[in-house]
Amino acid sequence: MRKLAMVLVALLLAGSVAPAALASDLTFTFVLPMVPNEIWVVAKEGFEDACAKYGVTPVVVMPDTPNDINQMNMLMETAIAEGSDGVITQAVNPAGMTPAFQKLQDAGVPLSLVSSDAPDSGRVACVGTGGELGRVAGEYIVEQMGDQEIRYITGLWALEAQLAIDIHDNYVAALAKAPGGATELTILETESDQLKITSKYQDAFATYPDANLSINVCGFGAAGAAKAATEAGIGPDQIFIMGVDDIQETLDQIREGRIQATMTQNFYRMGYDAARYLYEFVTEGTLPENQVVDAGTMVVNVDNIETYMGDMRNPDAW
Repeated sequence: MRKLAMVLVALLLAGSVAPAALASDLTFTFVLPMVPNEIWVVAKEGFEDACAKYGVTPVVVMPDTPNDINQMNMLMETAIAEGSDGVITQAVNPAGMTPAFQKLQDAGVPLSLVSSDAPDSGRVACVGTGGELGRVAGEYIVEQMGDQEIRYITGLWALEAQLAIDIHDNYVAALAKAPGGATELTILETESDQLKITSKYQDAFATYPDANLSINVCGFGAAGAAKAATEAGIGPDQIFIMGVDDIQETLDQIREGRIQATMTQNFYRMGYDAARYLYEFVTEGTLPENQVVDAGTMVVNVDNIETYMGDMRNPDAW
């Protein structure tokens, strides 16, 4: 009892939601932002592996429409009603998800975030990459493109998503240092929809035939850009395509030379660590030393494509 009282005092001082109970029979709910595609299935697997390690029952739910915050909010409310001991989700739109985050706090249900942060949500931790991805990618592109003038098209999964905005801002700042100068020609909202991405890139390449760079803050953006470029007769020597995430189609086209590179995000670690921090908070009352945890990012190109995955699923290597 004395230990529990000390934990509660510490949590009040930290300003976080107090643990519901110190128990081993726990259930955590992962509210994915979309059906578990090649990107989010990895986060799901990390979450489930962590739950298995700690003896937690995992529940995975998702909206019918990708990134639909109304559905995601309802799923969080359902998790509260069903007695979940902790919730994990992506803060796709922090402002729009505030009502659900507040309900979690009011119900005493702790929250961990992955990929996108919402600092005012009361979250235990946020595990992700953040805007740093854009800086690393932008600097790599400048190095690869040398002295030529850069004329680029940007694909974002959603124009209002704060993480997409942060990554884009870091891209713009890094590309602005290109020796030959850099001009952003247009920004496309991809909506994480392969058909829409391809169609929008077809229009963009027709409108801006002198574009020589495509940057994508959407897991399916690079593949859509590559398809549209191929159909338009734009060769790999004419346009540099940078992706994000390591979906199979992107990796295949890097091997083929159609896409030059992609940026990895360790989604397995996001799901794993988000669950681990929830478990430690609920059972021990402890918070991570830094509540914003960098899951790590790196450039994947033809030189390291066969070796980069070695440490991504190994918690001992993080």
